[in-house]
Order: sequence, then structure tokens, then C-alpha cells
Amino acid sequence: MSTAGSQILFLGELPFWLKITQSILEAPSSSFQFSRAHSATDAVRRLNSQPWHALLLDLSHPSAQELLAARKLHDGLDSIPVVALLPISDPQFQEAAVQAGAASSLVLADLNVASLQHALVTAINTETLRNSSRKASSMSFPFEHNSSDRLPANKLDAISHAVNNLLCVINANADILTDQLDASHNATRSLTQIKKAAKNASDLIRLLKTP
Repeated sequence: MSTAGSQILFLGELPFWLKITQSILEAPSSSFQFSRAHSATDAVRRLNSQPWHALLLDLSHPSAQELLAARKLHDGLDSIPVVALLPISDPQFQEAAVQAGAASSLVLADLNVASLQHALVTAINTETLRNSSRKASSMSFPFEHNSSDRLPANKLDAISHAVNNLLCVINANADILTDQLDASHNATRSLTQIKKAAKNASDLIRLLKTP
């Protein structure tokens, strides 16, 4: 799918990283690629040197506040959506996530392949649609009768990206369920059909963007 290779940068403690790497092993076909920064300085250097789709930030990590402050001082860094990782379900950490401007959050005990992908998709889609709205509001489109019923190209791209992300989550979870079922189980055929439907939907989305 078109979201294959979405780059995710992680900054945090080892327990979170172990769970993230476990999710990679459980969903090898995932569209996300994870990298770990070893400090706030390393994270800023990486964020400035290449494009990233989201930032996984462990709010219990000593460098977290450094990076949050750095994002406000470096142009462009604050446009990268943040998924806040919380060590425990606590009102103080929830408030910290809100203050950090996190698009979504995850508690360590709840972190698994499905919840991680859902949090990332939510964060990326929220930021993509927000950027699309900003661009649309800053441009004036002349009224043309022939194209008045068409979506602006940037909005179409944002929606296509969002739908493709959701299809990737569906496909990845279908793979996980397939691996957990015996080949003779009746549900295996249904999961195969789900994966085929997701692929067909992705192909249709691609056709929408074809001139």
C-alpha cells in the first residue's frame, strides 16, 4: 500500500521500546518503520535530517521535556504529530499528554500491535487533515462549473492517505488473526476475503488519484 515505509521516531525508555519491537515481530507487513533516538539531541538531529510521519514520545523519559521544548524552537518540528506514551494511566500523565499537544496517547500496559497502529493512524490522519485544511483555507479557488463538484487535490490526497492508513491497519490485523487460526478454521477464508477487499479498496483509491 502507499503508506508502506511510514517513518516513526521513538524517544523513550526500554520497556516501551521492547513492546514496540515486539509489535514489529508480530506484524512484519506493517506499513510503519520504527527508529529509536537515544537522546533529545539525537532526536532533533534526526527530525531535521529526514522526513518523519510521527513521533512516539515516552513522557516518563528524562529527555521528553527537552524535545518538547525543542519542537517549539525549531521550525517544522511542531508539525510532526506526537503519540504520547504513558507509563501508567494517571491524570497527571494524561494532562501532560494534552499539554504536549499529543494527537493520541497509549498506556504501557495497553500497548500492543493493534493499539499502536491505531494510535499512529489517528495521529497521522489528524495532522494530515489539519494541514489540508490549512492549505485549503489559505488558497482561493476560482469558481468553475465543470469542477465545482470536485475535491481540491490536496484534500483528495489527505483523504486518500487517511483511507490507505486504515486499510493497512485492517490488513495487518487480518494477518495477525490468520496466524493465530488453524488453516482449517472457517474464519480463515473470511480473513482472506477481508485482505482481498482491503487490497481492492487500496487499488480503487489509487485510481481516484490517476489523471
